[in-house]
Order: sequence, then C-alpha cells, then structure tokens
Amino acid sequence: MKVWAGCWREAACAVAVPVVIRAGFELWDRGGLAWSEAGELAATWAAASVVWAAVAWLSLRHRARGSGLTLTPDALAARQTRQLRVLRPSVGWSDRMRTELKASDRASVTAEKGREEIWFHWRPGWRRRTVWGSIAFDEVSGTVVLDLRDEEMAGGLRKGASFVAMCQVAGVLGLVGVEGEALTP
Repeated sequence: MKVWAGCWREAACAVAVPVVIRAGFELWDRGGLAWSEAGELAATWAAASVVWAAVAWLSLRHRARGSGLTLTPDALAARQTRQLRVLRPSVGWSDRMRTELKASDRASVTAEKGREEIWFHWRPGWRRRTVWGSIAFDEVSGTVVLDLRDEEMAGGLRKGASFVAMCQVAGVLGLVGVEGEALTP
C-alpha cells in the first residue's frame, strides 16, 4: 500500500501541472472559471492521477515478479541495496557476471576494485539518464550485494528508477532475492 501511495503522490504532482495550466488558460480566456468547471477539472485530475498511479504500481509489481525480487515499501527510494544470490551457480560465475554486465547495452562499467567489486552506470529507461551502481561478489556463499542509487533524483529520473534498474540487473545477471534481502544503506 505504501508503494501505491507513493506512486499516487508522484502521479498527482505530474498530473497537477497540466491541469493547473489548463485552468489558467481557461481563466484567461473566459475571464473567470465557474464552480462547475472547476469541479470537473478537479474530478478529471483525481481520476487521471489514480489511473496513472495504478499503472505505475502495476508496472513496478510486474518488474519485481519478473526478476524474482519482492516489491518492498522502499521501492520508490533513491537508493536500493539488496543481497541477492546467483540463480545458476557454477564454476566462474562471478567472471560470467562481469562479462554479461560489460556486454549489456544498458551498462557502462566505470571501475573495478579487484575481483570483489564493480562500479557502473545503469540506464533503466530509454533515455540516456543513468543510476550509479556497484556489485560486490562473495564467491564463497554465492551471493552478491547490489547497490543502486539515483543521486538526489539527478538527471530527471522518476521515482522508482533505482528499483527498476535493480530488477533489470537481476534479470540480466540471473540473480534472485534471498530471505531478508533488503539491506539498509
């Protein structure tokens, strides 16, 4: 429910701007706005924002299910840190993941810290805007810690971009959630 409320808050703000602009033009054009028209505008705003929020929530839920992650209440947070396990562990799985991450057209690897960690940018949408990420490997337990963050919503990314990127990276690298997967940043 918290995720849906966050989606609605985001949608209400996004839908409010065009409605206010339209109302302003109506006021300018007619010299005033009747209460019935204002009520219609408010009802349109409410309906549009609820539909927008429902679509956003369903999209996040679909992405989470498709990647094997759970949709937690902090899905709209700018930073997502989770411990994930390898779906198909085999000899050299961390090397395979490095290769797949570098080969992805959504990733741009910026640095590697030995064999333990990779820092990268990930593009969660169609535009060139990215989130920062790091993946730390624990070869003994077969788990990784994936940390993705949208620095203060920089680059015009919408809320939930880090969670979308988390789902995409998990899908590309063959990672699934483990019990107690959400870590505190």
